[in-house]
Amino acid sequence: MNIANTEAELYFRFLNLDKFQAYSLVREMFGSSYEEQLENNRYTAKVPLTKQNFEDINDYFVRQRIDLQACDIFVVAKSISKVGIVEIPPIVNKMLKYIDCQITFEFTAV
Repeated sequence: MNIANTEAELYFRFLNLDKFQAYSLVREMFGSSYEEQLENNRYTAKVPLTKQNFEDINDYFVRQRIDLQACDIFVVAKSISKVGIVEIPPIVNKMLKYIDCQITFEFTAV
């Protein structure tokens, strides 16, 4: 997405997975990745929030019984100016209707 010199990437994040959940997630969902939280041997995984991954994210959330506080929608915005507008695509609203988690926003001026 490129709005007013700003690019945004959308991810659905699972913030507190065990090792098996993290490994199975990256095998099930295209473009997903994870990293270990060294302080507690848990894993944070992120999945691109796309039409192709939408149902897989929802199914995984339900099947793994993920708590609402253990996930978020992560918006990463990068801008070539310090001021800009970031339009959030409708898929975020759609996801919030299925999984009412928090939204986390990261903004970087490059």
